[in-house]
Amino acid sequence: MPAGLTVITGGTAGVGLALARRLAHQGEQVVVCGRDRTRVAAANARPGIEALRCDLTVESDIASLAAELHARGGIRLLVNNAAVQFGYRVAEHDRDDVLRDVDTEIGTNLTGPVKLTALVLPLMLPGSTIVNITSALALTPKRSAPLYCATKAALRSYTTALRYQLADDERGIRVVEAMLPLVDTAMTAGRGSGKISPEHAARELLEGLDRNRSVVHVGRIRALVALHRLSPALAARLLRDS
Repeated sequence: MPAGLTVITGGTAGVGLALARRLAHQGEQVVVCGRDRTRVAAANARPGIEALRCDLTVESDIASLAAELHARGGIRLLVNNAAVQFGYRVAEHDRDDVLRDVDTEIGTNLTGPVKLTALVLPLMLPGSTIVNITSALALTPKRSAPLYCATKAALRSYTTALRYQLADDERGIRVVEAMLPLVDTAMTAGRGSGKISPEHAARELLEGLDRNRSVVHVGRIRALVALHRLSPALAARLLRDS
């Protein structure tokens, strides 16, 4: 890959931090962002990682982050990793909470990555890569988190269309979807079994990038994708109450 920055959103915890630590250890210049000030401070204390505060639901924060990145030079790898998931029954959720949570989920998971990508696209170096993190729930949704599933499905579609658009870009920018299984992070606490560690997810994701894949299937996702191709109805039943 070309010299330049590695930028990871949601990089102060979970898979994002695992990616940042691995890449910093390899000598990459890594910039991460997150919304939690305590986690940002902790990430800044790690060798080789610079952490900036940014709430992807706030447009001025995205613009400020893009300006900071412009001041630092070209980007070789952008990983849109930040995500939130709220589980609730729409018909029973408090109306004010619905309005707040809708904005948070869509902003963090979809419009934030789209806006940030648009603002930093001029900084992407020749041979650079944009990675958008999706989920098996982008293929078929589960009952408990309808909006999260919708945002991941939309991000999957956006990633594919952006890949089509940039196929003719003279810089040769790769656009990659990384589809993750259930990972043992704060977001998945108390939910599901058979989780993989953030470090496992980071390792397989980077291995997929090294193999020049356009879609990286991490962990058990490969089997689920194969099942979804053979029997979408069965895959839907398996994930419905996951």
